[in-house]
Amino acid sequence: MLYTQLFLNFQPKTELFVGLKTTVRSAVLAIFVVCVLMGGSAAASGLPDVAPQSVQGLKVEIMNMDGRPVTLADYHGAPLLVNFWATWCPPCVAELPALERAIAPLEAQSVRVLLVSVDRGGAKKAVPFLEKHGVSSPELAFDPMGALPRHLAVRGLPTTFLLSADQTKSWAFVGPFEWDMPQVQQDLQALLSQ
Repeated sequence: MLYTQLFLNFQPKTELFVGLKTTVRSAVLAIFVVCVLMGGSAAASGLPDVAPQSVQGLKVEIMNMDGRPVTLADYHGAPLLVNFWATWCPPCVAELPALERAIAPLEAQSVRVLLVSVDRGGAKKAVPFLEKHGVSSPELAFDPMGALPRHLAVRGLPTTFLLSADQTKSWAFVGPFEWDMPQVQQDLQALLSQ
C-alpha cells in the first residue's frame, strides 16, 4: 500500500531517501515490504482489520466551504467517511475518482463523505484542484494547519476514518483504497454494524 508520509509541517520539502546509498534504500524497502506482508489479516476488499476507537467529544475545528469553523461533532447522527488528502500527494489524487464514484452508493447507505484538505492554501488551493479533476460530490473541509490530523495521529496521506453515527467508534485506513468497489462498501457496512 502506497501513501505519502507526513512530516511535522505537513508539507514535503525533502525526499525521505535522498543521500542514502542504493543498498541501504533496497534494505529499507525490503524491510517495509516484509512488514506489510506480515502485518495482520485483511478483509476481502483489502481493507485492513483495525480496532475501533472513539472520536466522541473531539473539539478540533476545521473550516467548511463557507469558511466557518466546524468540528466532527457537527456531523454527528450519520456515519461519516473522513478522508484526509492534499493536492501534493499523488496517492491522494489517484484515490479521488474512487471517492467521487463512491458517493452515491455510500449515501444510499446513509454514509456521508467528507474530504478534508490539509493544503496550506486551504479552499483557494483545493477547490480549483478538485474542480479540475472532476470531483464535486463530497462535502469539503479545510485544515491548513493540520490540527485535526495531528489529534487523530495521522502519519501519512491519504488516511481515511470511518466514524459511526454516534462517533463512539472510528476505524482508520492508511493509503488509497477503491472506495467504490462493492466489496469495500460491504466491508464498511459490516464495520458500522459492529
